[in-house]
Amino acid sequence: MICVICKSGTPESGTTTVTLERGGNLIVFRRVPAKICSNCRESYLDDGVVDEVYHTADEAAKAGVEFDVREFHQVSAWLLTSSSSTVMRA
Repeated sequence: MICVICKSGTPESGTTTVTLERGGNLIVFRRVPAKICSNCRESYLDDGVVDEVYHTADEAAKAGVEFDVREFHQVSAWLLTSSSSTVMRA
């Protein structure tokens, strides 16, 4: 796979930080598994990882969390087998 942003790098396994802001809530996820472009550092997240990040952020917002920094944890085994990727700017 060639990076869709810079058109020259090759994404490699690594981790990234994802920051989500919704309304007045700010949630930061550290050590999120991703493919990282070797040239421009663009992050690509598997669809299952994106779903988990969004779900966790929604739950935090419902619980009244306004600001949180947390380590990413996959809670579902099926997330490890996702084959699709989504570009997510970190």
